[in-house]
Amino acid sequence: QFSLDFPVKPTNKGKRNIRKLFWQISTSLDGFMEGTNRELDYTAQVSDQDFERYASAMLKSIDTIILGRVTYELFAKYWPTSTGPDAKRMNELSKLVFSKKLQSVSWANSRLAREDVSQEIAALKAQPGKDIALFGSAGLASTLMRRGLIDEYRILFTPFVLGTGKETFKGIKERINLKLTKATTWESGIVVHYYEPASPRQG
Repeated sequence: QFSLDFPVKPTNKGKRNIRKLFWQISTSLDGFMEGTNRELDYTAQVSDQDFERYASAMLKSIDTIILGRVTYELFAKYWPTSTGPDAKRMNELSKLVFSKKLQSVSWANSRLAREDVSQEIAALKAQPGKDIALFGSAGLASTLMRRGLIDEYRILFTPFVLGTGKETFKGIKERINLKLTKATTWESGIVVHYYEPASPRQG
């Protein structure tokens, strides 16, 4: 039986919850997030009813999305004209875009990060609100991982071996210890692993 398994946060009057930043990424079994021509047929575009239920609940649990340039451009092209069930929510969420090339962003409720990534993330987490999601954006995720800024990893393993493509963890040159907190299996064969940073971190 499918279960969203979203923890219910206790209500503590007078005490503000710290916002969590999680990275969600779809990857093949051999560690590629997309094909050699940036095709997503066997990773991010693999979907089923379990994913749709998960996505609906997940989007209600966040109020901010963080994106790198490539993922932002992909999303900004798709979501504004989408009529899918998650389109309204995706378009109304706040977006923070990290890019050295973009001069402006036009997708609704988007802004370019102006400060150092650590400063921007610290400022976001200090604000009241729901959790923060980083979608795709492997290059940005690599930077956040090295700086210890990701609180949870949601790795969606699709049932495919691609052999080649863009590496999910490209740019990581030292070991980062993680703790598996949960795993769920979906009808399509996707297995979702939830990880949290484990300490101590060792190089």
